[in-house]
Amino acid sequence: MDAVTVRTDDVDRARAEVGRVFCPHRLTPEAGVRNVHLRMAARRAGAVGVIDLDYGQAVRIQPPALETFYLVQIPAAGSTLVRHAGQTVTSTPDVASVLSPYDSSDMRWSEGSPHRIFYADRRAVDRELARLLGRPVDEPIRLDAGMLMTTPTAQAWARGVTFLADELSRPADASLFDNPQVAARFAEGLIGQLLLAHRHSHSDLLTEPAHHPNPGRLVRRACALIADHHSEALTVGDIAEALRVSVRSLQDCFRRELRTTPTAYLRACRLDAAHRTLRSAEPGTSVTTVALQHGFLHLGRFATEYRSRFGEPPSATLRR
Repeated sequence: MDAVTVRTDDVDRARAEVGRVFCPHRLTPEAGVRNVHLRMAARRAGAVGVIDLDYGQAVRIQPPALETFYLVQIPAAGSTLVRHAGQTVTSTPDVASVLSPYDSSDMRWSEGSPHRIFYADRRAVDRELARLLGRPVDEPIRLDAGMLMTTPTAQAWARGVTFLADELSRPADASLFDNPQVAARFAEGLIGQLLLAHRHSHSDLLTEPAHHPNPGRLVRRACALIADHHSEALTVGDIAEALRVSVRSLQDCFRRELRTTPTAYLRACRLDAAHRTLRSAEPGTSVTTVALQHGFLHLGRFATEYRSRFGEPPSATLRR
C-alpha cells in the first residue's frame, strides 16, 4: 500500500504535491484568495485508491486528460462546478463529479468543500467491464460526469469506498489489504459496482437480455466451482470468467434455476463452511480468524449474516 500525507498553505507546493498524486495541472486561487490551506491524505492499493483532499479556499483546478485513470469526486460539504467532456455538473454531497481519462477538465471548488476522491486505474476498469459483459470492449469507457449519490446502488458503492478508505488508513500489518490478492479482489468488486451503479457509454450493453442455452448445466458448473473454491478470494466475476459467460448471464441463470443470485449463493456457502469450522474449532480459535479464512472481509457484516442464518452469533457457536 502507498500513502501520502501533505499539509501546506503554499500554492506552488500544493500544486506540486497534488500533481504528484494525480497529474500536473493548473491550480489558481480564486479572486481575493492569496493562499490555500491544503490538507491531503492519499492511500492506494493496486488499481484503486482513496484521496481525501481539501484546499480550504476557493480554487480553480484545470487538469489535462488524466489518460490512465478515472476519478469519482465526492464533496463532503460545499459545492464544485465541474466542466468535463462537454458536460457541466454542480457537484454537492448528493452529486459526485466523475472524470474519465480521455478529456481535460475545468473545476471550481468553493471554499469549505473537502472531497473524498475514488481513484481507479483505466486498465482495471476495462478488464472489469469485459468480465461483466463476457467479452472484451474495444471502445473507450466514458462515464457520465455527474453521479447521483442518493440511489441505493450508489450508496452501496459509497459504503465500499468508505470501507476501502478505513482499511487503507490502518497501520502496516493491520489491514485486510496487506494481502495483495485480497486487495485486488476487493478492487474488482468496487469497480464492477461502479460500472453497474453509474451511467456510462456501455451501460446499454449491460442491460441487454442475457440468455444461456443451458441454464441448468451452467448453474451446476458454477455451484461446483463455488463448492471447491469458496474459501478463496473468489468473486462473481471470477466465476463468470472461468465459465466463459458474462456476469449478467450467470446472474440470470441463477435467478431462473435457484431463485437467488450467485453472490447470495457464494455467501451462503461461505457461511455454512464457517459454521462447520466454528463447531469443530480447536481451543484458542478466534471468530475473526474463521471469518477471514472463509472470505469475509467485513467482520460486522459477517456477524449479522451469521446470526440471521443460524439464529446465534458466531461466538456462541465457537463456545460450544
